[in-house]
Amino acid sequence: MFISIEGCIGSGKTTTARLVAEQLSYLALPEETAHHPFLADFYSNPSLYALETELGFVLLHYHRLKMVHDRTAVVSDFSPGKDLVFAKMNLDGADLALFEYVYKDLSERLVRPQIAVFLDLPIDVLMERIQMRGRPYEQGVPASYVERLRDMYLTHFNVLAEVVELVKVTQSDSREEVADKALHSIKSHL
Repeated sequence: MFISIEGCIGSGKTTTARLVAEQLSYLALPEETAHHPFLADFYSNPSLYALETELGFVLLHYHRLKMVHDRTAVVSDFSPGKDLVFAKMNLDGADLALFEYVYKDLSERLVRPQIAVFLDLPIDVLMERIQMRGRPYEQGVPASYVERLRDMYLTHFNVLAEVVELVKVTQSDSREEVADKALHSIKSHL
């Protein structure tokens, strides 16, 4: 079973994936965003670095997920489908066509998550979390970008997994409560 935890920037994907994996005794497979060579450049100038950022992510994700097989019990804090969501938001024209070509070829080599849980938080809470976690390259992310990202996710749920569950998260929910909500939605499909 391959389960992915998805959501906007600052939604708690990594923590939730780790806690859910512990509860299910599955392998936790984090995204490792820190290894992306163009991410800080993208946040400083999105239009100039969009193509290499999106291609970089699809390659990093492919590298992380190529070891996942049909019988692998894993919870990841990303779905390979997120690459398509971000690309459709950040690329157009020939750049989007190139990305889609690479994405299609690589994604066909990977197991698709059976279940994705989308952690849905209010934009103001996401912005507060982004500021609190203090990643320098994220500090200038405008709320409008996060709103557009949420809209893109909601429009393209079908690329994330065979089944996608939306989990509403409030500002007052503890990490454990969010993981319990995610587990509840997952267990109805196991």
